[in-house]
Amino acid sequence: MKRFTVVLLTVAIGILSIAPAVVSAAQPPVLSTNDLVENSYAWDGKVVSFKGEVLEDLMERSDGVWMNLSDGNNTAMGVFVPKGVAMPPIEHTGDYRTAGDIVLITGVFHRTCVQHEGETDIHATSVTVVTPGFTRSNPIHSDRVVLFAVLAVLLGIVLWLYYRKPAHASEH
Repeated sequence: MKRFTVVLLTVAIGILSIAPAVVSAAQPPVLSTNDLVENSYAWDGKVVSFKGEVLEDLMERSDGVWMNLSDGNNTAMGVFVPKGVAMPPIEHTGDYRTAGDIVLITGVFHRTCVQHEGETDIHATSVTVVTPGFTRSNPIHSDRVVLFAVLAVLLGIVLWLYYRKPAHASEH
């Protein structure tokens, strides 16, 4: 019985020591644009995850789809989703009126991609929409409209005073 307990404990410890490696291999690290750019040589050719807002329009190509993702660092990372990779519908792309869908992609990082003329990009192997985007509200503020109208009238008066023709003096 004692020998059985020792064998069982050894097997359990062996399985537990392997489990974290299996879990970490399944989910590569979620990196920022800064991480990828500052350590581009270290990540080149490696599988990474990247999470960001889909910006502007998706660019459909014959061999896949291009999208730009921003992780909020005022830069964008180009992501290429080859045909054959499941692409969920992207409902919103970011611009000044719209917050784009937030997606999590996993794929291979390329410091200088030979397939795409030396661009830095990630070739996605999976794409997941994490948070749907939305249209930003942009209400009209009546106080701003009134202020604008007052300033426009004042500008008109100043221009009129500046450019008005002086009254003709009586002719001699």
